[in-house]
Amino acid sequence: MKYEIYADIWFLTNFVMDSIALLAAGKLTKRQIQVKRLLLSGFVGTSGSMFLFFVMKHYALYQLAVHFLVNPLMVYLCYPSKRKIEFLSQWLLTYLAFVLLGGTIEWGMQNLGEKKYFAVCLAAAGVFLTAAGKILEQFKREKETVYDLLLVTREGNISVRGFFDTGNLLTDPLVKRPVHIIKKEILWEQIQKENLPIRLIPFHSLGNESGLLEAVTLEGMYILRENHPIYLEKPVFGIAEEKLFQNNKCDVILNGKSMGN
Repeated sequence: MKYEIYADIWFLTNFVMDSIALLAAGKLTKRQIQVKRLLLSGFVGTSGSMFLFFVMKHYALYQLAVHFLVNPLMVYLCYPSKRKIEFLSQWLLTYLAFVLLGGTIEWGMQNLGEKKYFAVCLAAAGVFLTAAGKILEQFKREKETVYDLLLVTREGNISVRGFFDTGNLLTDPLVKRPVHIIKKEILWEQIQKENLPIRLIPFHSLGNESGLLEAVTLEGMYILRENHPIYLEKPVFGIAEEKLFQNNKCDVILNGKSMGN
């Protein structure tokens, strides 16, 4: 079987695909994107791939050279990094974007059958990558709102996970401090051991216009953020049943005002 290769169409197709893959990976990793560097990297990657295709006789060796020489060089030119793990993550994301984009275009070409549909396939691939990027961004945002916490008590420390909820603005009217919500099972043993005084805090929520929440005050709490930890002195915790927590990702619902420090 013989194939006709149109060098100009091949170059344009691969150049656009390389550039979009680099752009998508940069967006996902929030790297600074320089248009000139991105286009130059895409040009080098496409030119290198075409050159190797015409000079190498073994297709398997050609594929290895493209995947493990040309593509890494293209990524490094676009997003230079001294850290190996940062470069590898950038390379893997670019490679994933390239595979998704290439697969979408190839499927469209085979099923639509005409080269005039290239722009339609390319647009569809772009939409697909954008949607994938949005999903990953949302996942990353959700991940960033969960923190490791260290509760400080007179008898020792308790390690838990806390979800930062901007909708939780409950304030203790007695001490004028934000109220965090914690699973009852986490603190109940500590409350009994230290004989911590329990008081009632008025609250209102959807479906419950007025209610009373049991609350205690601990010695302190560390919010172990990646940039810098936050220490809260004498934090107030409302005690809630486990059914309030929709999943097991966290044990504490942090107050929306707790990051103000």
